[in-house]
Amino acid sequence: MGKFNKHRVDNYRFGKCEICRQDIPIDYYFSKGDLIMCSECGTEYILTSKSPVKLSIAEGSYGPDDYYGDLMFEEY
Repeated sequence: MGKFNKHRVDNYRFGKCEICRQDIPIDYYFSKGDLIMCSECGTEYILTSKSPVKLSIAEGSYGPDDYYGDLMFEEY
């Protein structure tokens, strides 16, 4: 009996979305440099490594209007 790997189920590996924290399935046919999109929030990633899975946010796919964590709002 083999070991269970939570990041690999059947022929899928998973990356983690940095924005919404959902798992992104990495199919066997993806290769290094491919553009992969999160199905939940639509953030685009570039696959930088398959073993272990590493994703980096594609430039231009995530603008400053999409995230409000570091912005300070004026008081009314």
